[in-house]
Amino acid sequence: MEIEKPHLLLEINEKNFIFLAIKYDEDFNFKVIYSISKSSEGVLDGKITNIDSSAKIIKDCLKLVEKKIDYIFKDITVVSNQDNFNCINISGFKKLGGSQILDEDISYLLNNIKKLILDNQPDKSLIHLFNSNFFLDHNPLKNPPIGLHGEFYNQHLTFFLLPKNDLKNLKILLNKCNLNIERIILKSFAQGAKKIIKENVKESFAQINIGKSKTNLSIFINSSFVYSETFYFGTDIIMKDVSKVCSLNSKNVENIFSQLTFDHSKEEKYLDKIFFKDETFRKISLNHIKDIVSARVEELTNLIYLSNINLKDLKKEVNLVYFSFEDSNIFKSLKEIFEKILLAENRNIKFEERSKDDHLIPCLMSAELIGKGWEREAIPTIQTKKSIISRIFSTFFN
Repeated sequence: MEIEKPHLLLEINEKNFIFLAIKYDEDFNFKVIYSISKSSEGVLDGKITNIDSSAKIIKDCLKLVEKKIDYIFKDITVVSNQDNFNCINISGFKKLGGSQILDEDISYLLNNIKKLILDNQPDKSLIHLFNSNFFLDHNPLKNPPIGLHGEFYNQHLTFFLLPKNDLKNLKILLNKCNLNIERIILKSFAQGAKKIIKENVKESFAQINIGKSKTNLSIFINSSFVYSETFYFGTDIIMKDVSKVCSLNSKNVENIFSQLTFDHSKEEKYLDKIFFKDETFRKISLNHIKDIVSARVEELTNLIYLSNINLKDLKKEVNLVYFSFEDSNIFKSLKEIFEKILLAENRNIKFEERSKDDHLIPCLMSAELIGKGWEREAIPTIQTKKSIISRIFSTFFN
């Protein structure tokens, strides 16, 4: 990592291209030199779907950044918002027979598992690899037990892989802008890292980001990113239920959620006439709306987390669940309903309200990860001069 030299990061998503130019000091702390966000084109679900339209916007932004800081970039780190990645958890082991475990034993084990994964996923490329857990004679350890003697060593690893064709398209796009990719960092990893680094969260936690039409679940255990899943539904489905059952148009339903909160009051109240714009007024009970909303919220919560069969073992280790909402109106109106359902399951939950600067968090945290590394990650480095899919492990353990 070169200090006092500008570095460039770019988050690619279907709404915006977010650029962040930074510099590192001798302690690998970074400062932001310049940032810019522009509406994106040619992107769907984080994937490049139209190279030409995306390249035009990126080129214009790049020229602006380079002119502003008087520096020409050759390399870039990409923060990926794609959700079609594979998350694979796997364990490897070595029988020691009382011998000492060596650094090369762990490296050999890691490389064998990596080869097994990539040989069985020929159309995927490795983006992240995390050392999730270490066990010596079935005893959990925080770090690799190099130098210790034992009978049986077991190591748990988590792989995150993206389709090779998507990475090829990304390489073509950025090559059109005369940029080589140094590294790709998943946005969900950067968001979770913020809680551990900046908020000093030491507990294992789940992070649930509920959008209007999409929801993402991420799980971090022992500071390792171990699971992620995307659901193609969000808060829009709740509004559509209210619209359909109560025969209200979508605009009026949006107004209901922006102005009302569904508390636990048992008093029978009715929807005010102001919520019937361009519609005939009807007597609709607020408790009826609340029942509709509660039923759908409970269903979504079960699908995403509480009854998610993929989390059968992982949930046992999760102590805290974070919820955030893309739509601030939903946060205000539904927080209490989500809270009631989760608390009934004895879950420790926290709700996070998004601020206007939250869009920069993935790039900012990615800059932190690049500079100082991550204790639980073995870093795959993209060899851009050869091929975007040619990778080596620059470090096995920090």
